[in-house]
Parts: sequence; structure tokens; C-alpha cells
Amino acid sequence: MGFAEQYASPVGAKLGTSISRTNDFKELFYVRWGHIWFNVFWGYDLNIKVMLNVYRSDGICERFIVDTDPHDVQWDRHKRVTRDFYIHPFPMKLGHVTRVTFSFIAHHNNRSIPSEHEYLLFEEWQLRDERTHHRNITMDGATPNGYRTRELDGWELQRDVDWANHHFDSLHLTPKFTKGQPYHPYHPKPYIHERIDATIYKQHENPHRRQSIKVCVDCIDDTDFTNHLIHAHWNGVRVQCIVDWRKMTLTNSDNYIRLKQSGIDLLGVFCTPKDSLIEVAPDMHNKFIIFGDEDVITGSFNITFDRWWANWESGMTFRSRGAGRLFDNIFQSVRGGVIQRYGIDPYSPFNLLYTFGRHFTLNGKNYRPHNAIISEIHRAKHSIKLVLFLIGELRGEHHDSVIDALIHAQKRGVDVRIILNGHLARQGSPGKEHPMSEELKRPLLPSIMRLKEAGVSVALVYGVDDFKVPYSPIHSKYCIIDDHIVLEGSFNWYNASVFSHDIVIVAANHQVAEPYLFEFDQIMRRLRIFW
Repeated sequence: MGFAEQYASPVGAKLGTSISRTNDFKELFYVRWGHIWFNVFWGYDLNIKVMLNVYRSDGICERFIVDTDPHDVQWDRHKRVTRDFYIHPFPMKLGHVTRVTFSFIAHHNNRSIPSEHEYLLFEEWQLRDERTHHRNITMDGATPNGYRTRELDGWELQRDVDWANHHFDSLHLTPKFTKGQPYHPYHPKPYIHERIDATIYKQHENPHRRQSIKVCVDCIDDTDFTNHLIHAHWNGVRVQCIVDWRKMTLTNSDNYIRLKQSGIDLLGVFCTPKDSLIEVAPDMHNKFIIFGDEDVITGSFNITFDRWWANWESGMTFRSRGAGRLFDNIFQSVRGGVIQRYGIDPYSPFNLLYTFGRHFTLNGKNYRPHNAIISEIHRAKHSIKLVLFLIGELRGEHHDSVIDALIHAQKRGVDVRIILNGHLARQGSPGKEHPMSEELKRPLLPSIMRLKEAGVSVALVYGVDDFKVPYSPIHSKYCIIDDHIVLEGSFNWYNASVFSHDIVIVAANHQVAEPYLFEFDQIMRRLRIFW
């Protein structure tokens, strides 16, 4: 198949001036932004992804993946430019940047093709100079490119989907809930560490067959988890981690420093599209881990149990080789491979839906999380119970809103009950200190006001204790429809999620729904509710 240079050529790059960014802890960082331009010798259907390599003076190399957008499109050629990416030249706990290089990946005929070379992008002196810099990309300083991607077999994925929907029990699907208690038996943390240990044991039992742990989670800033991953890496397990670029770059966390120093394959994802519908910055928001070939956990939770131990989160585990492959299809695509296409039935008992997935229905159209959410609400007959971190005017295929769908469901006699994170349901800065008396005076977001004015039951939840900054522990993102259909995953119900990397599981099964119904009632009983 050759190399990607047969289909595209990098021609130029730009390094912008410093801009300031802050993280969740209000720590300040100064980063440089950049773009890379390509000439593509093929039509619009050929895609390019860029692998950015940031080399530091302490020997660490940080890797990031960046998407590109087409322009000047002709039938047999076009041009591409990367979306915004950012480089942190002088971090507090790492060495300074000595050089930045890149390779690229061409997507053609359902396969990913690596570039032959890794090209020099920026040098240390350019990053020390605060001025804007332009650079022509040449072979000067180019080296062989060792980064490789892979794809799964689309026909095998189709068989996995069909088998799961005829043998639902083969998924061995088990709901998980944190309940704000890190040592609760349903908490995902014990499961995660048990599976890491089991993977290490398998590696020792059969050292000739390499075991793997694949982490694809927005943020993994947890000391126990980091220690255990590094221990698995030292014991021969192949550990691969994918996180959002902000969590990997805009941080002074010792956990990320140790991951970078350990030699674990750590990849940051730049998710920086632009669209008028986007309310907040999109990100690599997937939350799943694959242990070996068949054990998977996914849900609403980041691996930040040190920091957010009191959050109420939810998720699911699977023990199924087929489910493992379906998740791995997503994992490999985030790493730069081509996501494989397969058919689904929206009415089937199980569907795993990804925002950039190529799962299609009988009409040939892709069916993605926002399509499923609005469709399932429209099909609801008796009840909708919804627990969300945040909700907005999520738009469907025909620009219909999820808020409209919920209101219409209420009007046609469906019992609609919604639990929301009360703190984030209000307008204004969520990080401001004030007493609860002032918190309850903050105006609600327009989408939530529309629900309440239409008579929909909306419970605004807060923790049982007061803090300087009011706190709600709700971070779940699940829905139970007609007491047997569960929608679960990382997908927040607003438009930015359509442009983020996110997942929704649709499981139509009474046994799966029962723990979610119990969890819904527990939230109403155990936390503070304001109407």
C-alpha cells in the first residue's frame, strides 16, 4: 500500500504567539498555537490525521493526534489544514521543548497509511522567540516514522453485533454505581484494580502472549490507578492510554508526570472543531478501559477518584470478546486508524454508539448517540427517568431539540422525571463562592426553564453538606425509558457532545434497568432536592 506521501504532502506550518489557558484548578499556563498545511493528491474522501511529537530536554516525548479539515476542494485534489493545536514550551515539572516533529496518516479505501517520514516542525529557538513563525516543510531534519495504526475487521464486528443482539446474556453486562462512596461494592474502582491484577497474572502465566490494557478516558489523574498501570507496564503488559490534550498538557499533576516518565504509550487528543452549535469546548470525552480481549468498563466517570470520590457516577462492565472488539474499533480509530463500518438495528436489544462511528441503519445513514437519544424519547410509551450532569438544546438529525422531545413526551402522557446537577443547571460561573441562599437565587439555564415551564418534573440535586462553592455530586448521564431501556455512557446531552469523542450504550433489558431504577430512587432519597 506504500506510504501516505503518495497521497499528500506537507507544505507549510505556522507557530503563533503565546496565549494563556487555565485548568479546572485555575492554574495558569502559556501555550503556543499552531497549524500545518497539506496538499492532497486525491479527492475529498481522503482524510489526513497528524501525529505531533513534542521532545523535551529531560528525554520525554509527548505525543498528540490532530484532525485536519479540507478546503479548496476539486474532484481529484484538495488542500487540508490541521485544526488548532497547542504546545506548552516551558512546563513547571518537565523539561523545556527542544524540538517538535510530526508524521501523518492518510485514510484511503478504509485503511490507514502512515507517512514514511517524521518531519521537523519547530525548533527550540522558535519556541523561545515570542514572535509568530512560518516554516516551509522540507526533508531537512526528517527521520523515519515509526508510528503505526491498525484497523479491525468490519465483517467480524458485524458478526459481533448480530450475535450480541441474539444472545444478550453473552455480553455479561453488569451496571456499576459509585454512590459517592469509594469503597461501595458496586463502585467501579475495585473492579478496575481486580482486572489490572488479572491481566498481570495472565501475562505471567503465558509470557509469550502479550496482554494489553487500553485506557481511553478524558482524564486519568488518580494515584492508585497510575501506580497500578505503571506496575502492569513493568510486568510486561502493554499499556496504552488516550486522554484529552488539556488533561495531559494543562496540568502540574504528578500522576501525569509519572505516566510520561514511565514509557507507557500516552496519547493526547486535540478535539478542536468549530461550529456555531457548540456551547462549550469539545474534547476527547470517551470513558472506557479494555482489559485483555474481553473485559471492558465504561460509563460517566473519569479515573479521578482521588479528587471526585464523592461524585455519584454510573457505568457498565462487559465480559465478552465481541464487546471488546467493538470498543477496540473505537480505540484504534482515536489512535489514528479508520473506524470500521457495520450495520445496526435501532430497535435491537444492544447498541454501542460512538459520535464518530460508522454504524448505519437500513437507510444507509449513520446512527449516532444524538440520533438514538431523541429517537428513544420519541418512542417512549409510559415513562422517562433521566439523570444528567447537564442538559441543553441538543439537536437531532432534523434540527429537532431534545428539550422539545421531552416536552412532547410529557404532553402525550409519558411520565417524565428528570434529575439534574443543581449547581450546573444555573447561569453564571460555577466556581464562584457563595452560600446556598444565594445559589438558589441564580437563574436557571434557558433549556431547563423551558422544561419546568412546560410542567416537566425537574429535580435539582445538591450534596447533603454546604461548601464555600456549592456542590452537586451528580455526574451520571443515564436514562431509563419504559422501565426497561437504558441509555448510558459519557455523552452529555448538549450539542458540544456531538463534536466530542463520546459514547452511548443502548441496552433494552429489564434486568439491566432494575439497578438503574433503584439508583434513581436512591438519589431522590439520599441527596438534597430543590424544585
